[in-house]
This record gives sequence, C-alpha cells and structure tokens, in this order.
Amino acid sequence: MADLMTKIRKAIEDTLDAAKGNAQNLKEIAQDYGKTARLKFELHQLKISKRKKYELLGKTVFPYLAANDYKGLKKHETLSVLLDDIKNIINEIQLTQNELEQHLKNKGEGGAQESKEKIKEEILQIESEIESRLEEIKKIQEETGEK
Repeated sequence: MADLMTKIRKAIEDTLDAAKGNAQNLKEIAQDYGKTARLKFELHQLKISKRKKYELLGKTVFPYLAANDYKGLKKHETLSVLLDDIKNIINEIQLTQNELEQHLKNKGEGGAQESKEKIKEEILQIESEIESRLEEIKKIQEETGEK
C-alpha cells in the first residue's frame, strides 16, 4: 500500500512540475505579447498626438498666411512652442518604433508564425505527457483493484 501511495505521489508531483513549467512558459509568452501591444498602442497614441499638433499648427498659421502677415506670424507667441512639441513627438515616435522593432527582433527570427508553431509543438508535448501520466494512474488503479 505504501508503494502504491509513493507511485501516486510521484505521478502527481511529476504532473505538477510539468504544469508549473508550462505555466511559466505561457507567462513569458504573454509578457512578450503584452509588451508588443503596449508599444504598438503607445505608437498609435503618439501618431494621433502628432496629427492633432499639425492641425493646431495649421489653425495657428493659416490666418497669418491668408492675410500675408508674415511679420505677425514670426511674432506669434506659441508658434515656436508648438513646433518644438511637434519635433519632440516625432522623436518619441522614432524611439518607440525603434524599441518595437528591437523587441520584435529579440522575440525570434521567424516572428509570430514560428512562435505559433512552437506553442503547438509544446501543446502536443504536454498532451502526450498528460496521456502518459493518465496511463500510469490507470495502471496503479488496476494494480490496486487486482489486490
């Protein structure tokens, strides 16, 4: 009976260890996808902000250009601040794009397709481990039923 309990305990511990390892692997994959999504969202927000700044620039400059008042345009108080904001946003967009590209490069050579194939392969491996554990448990149950 003690031998049976040892076998059951070993099978459960092995299954638990495999599940922990797989959970950690899935956690890492989720973190990668989360970082990618965050960077893409940040990039999208920056592009929207840049577009709004360009619209504000057009609204600021147009009245002066329509009146051919170039001197008034040069004296405009917020124009230089607005131009600096646009330059800063463009720099942030470039930095975010570079970070996203670097993250995607680090993630793997094959990209998403390779990751999907790797995940499918791991799932098949896990399924086979589960099936083998179930077979072990069935054998243990049969041994206990025969005795």
